[in-house]
Amino acid sequence: MQSRLAIGVFLLWALVPARVAPANEEGDILFQKKDLDEIQKEVEQSRHKLDSLKQIELKVQKNVSGYDQKIASNKKVLSRLNRELKKLKKEIVQGEGELVTGRELLDRARRRYLGSIRKFYLATHRSGKVFSEQVNDELQLNRQVVYLTALAGFESGNIAQATAYLSQSHDRLAQLTGEKKKVTGLKKKKETVTSLEKTRKQKEQRTLEQLRRKKSAEADRILTLQQAAQEIERIIARIERQRQELPAAVSGLPSGPSVFATLQGQLLSPFKGKIVIGFGHSQDEITKLKSFSPGITIKGKPGQKVVAVADGTVAYVGNLRGYGNFVIINHGDRYYSTYGGLGKTSVNTNEYLPAETTLAQAGKEGLVKFELRRGREPLDPVKWIRIDSF
Repeated sequence: MQSRLAIGVFLLWALVPARVAPANEEGDILFQKKDLDEIQKEVEQSRHKLDSLKQIELKVQKNVSGYDQKIASNKKVLSRLNRELKKLKKEIVQGEGELVTGRELLDRARRRYLGSIRKFYLATHRSGKVFSEQVNDELQLNRQVVYLTALAGFESGNIAQATAYLSQSHDRLAQLTGEKKKVTGLKKKKETVTSLEKTRKQKEQRTLEQLRRKKSAEADRILTLQQAAQEIERIIARIERQRQELPAAVSGLPSGPSVFATLQGQLLSPFKGKIVIGFGHSQDEITKLKSFSPGITIKGKPGQKVVAVADGTVAYVGNLRGYGNFVIINHGDRYYSTYGGLGKTSVNTNEYLPAETTLAQAGKEGLVKFELRRGREPLDPVKWIRIDSF
């Protein structure tokens, strides 16, 4: 926006003497030719800036593509981790089932073992005589003791197996739980990285959109500058003809020196609002390209009136691409003020205006571009306007 403001300066200055070509101003044509040289230089700088923006755009596009590749790779890793988690969860459920089964087996083996021990105890501690008087009864008892002893030993083995099975189930479940925790941690970390990559990609995409808008604006700026150069060439030819035809200067201003120079710090603001673009050099935050604003841009309410900052004669009323309607006022002694971003104007060329005369209403964006010049020299409007009048 600031660099584009320079477009109006050259064209507006070029248009000021187009209406009147005083014979006593020998430097008019020279000024116009200098302006033409400045515009041609500005066109060349804009082309370099456009090339620079294209290079930056390619770099940002490469960054966006790199983030896309990283995000795609992260998604593949996340997909694999999700499959592993699903498998681990299934195995953990199975392991928990095996653990329950192991506990049940151990419990049954213990009960059977205790039952065998009880039977053995009862068999060997029957009431009465320890040895039966009959041989067959004694043999029967011995067989029963041997059987119960073997059964107890068998059940003891079952207990050992069930205990080992239960221990293995515990170890397996602990291992699966640890693997699940590890994979979950990896997944969360990868999700965080992916989210960060997406945020960076979105930031680069916003930068890319801004760069493309700047490219478009710079292309428009080059076109406008070229149109301004063509207009100045036509004005130079017109001035040369007028100088030959007009014997004396014609002026719409009162005779005598201008009092405009004495008004520094006392001018009224042309538009109520806030200064959003200041006067002077600046650097773009994205492209780091430097530019110069020869005036200020004031943000206010659309439709609000725009007034002349001092007495003067309307030197030009017209329209410039990218600026909308604009007005130039000649305050004498080579002092000029320019007003851009206007709606429908209410003044005419060569009309003498007192200070605070309404020139127009602000356009639909509510942005008014205001400049002050002393000949070819741009002046800082903030040093001329009362701050309390904004």
